[in-house]
Amino acid sequence: MLVDRSGSMFWSRLSDRSELNRADAAAIFGTALALRAESADLVEFGSTSDRVTFRRGESVLKVLDRFGDLGGTDTTEAVRRHYKRHDRVLIVTDEQYTHHHRGDPVEQIPADVPVYTWNLAGHRAGHGPLGSGNRHTFGGLSDAAFRMVPLIEASRNADWPWVG
Repeated sequence: MLVDRSGSMFWSRLSDRSELNRADAAAIFGTALALRAESADLVEFGSTSDRVTFRRGESVLKVLDRFGDLGGTDTTEAVRRHYKRHDRVLIVTDEQYTHHHRGDPVEQIPADVPVYTWNLAGHRAGHGPLGSGNRHTFGGLSDAAFRMVPLIEASRNADWPWVG
């Protein structure tokens, strides 16, 4: 779980109806997913990246205090540094990617490993291909976001209702 903590994530609120900035919304969502997972690595990234520690059952808001403001956006280096043969990668970002010269972040991940990106700002997709194979990008963030990965993964191997 990669959470964008670059400067641009702090500039705007998540929506007109929220006082929460995108950086904190991303960190809350990423932490909630990590806490629900059987096993997960939680990583904050910007110009640098680092793992964010958490314990099962810990409060999301306590974990939120461990996140920082990490300057620019180097998604590729964060993926290179932290991808360790995980079975899926989730990225919460505004896709305002400032280090294009380092390459496509999702190219660092084998094609058979699903990558899910939540673009919180609606910026034009910036860090990799999407919409085909195992690459998925979603716009915005709502309660429905928690169901997206299980729905997509369930549909991959689902039988038709009449097959038995």
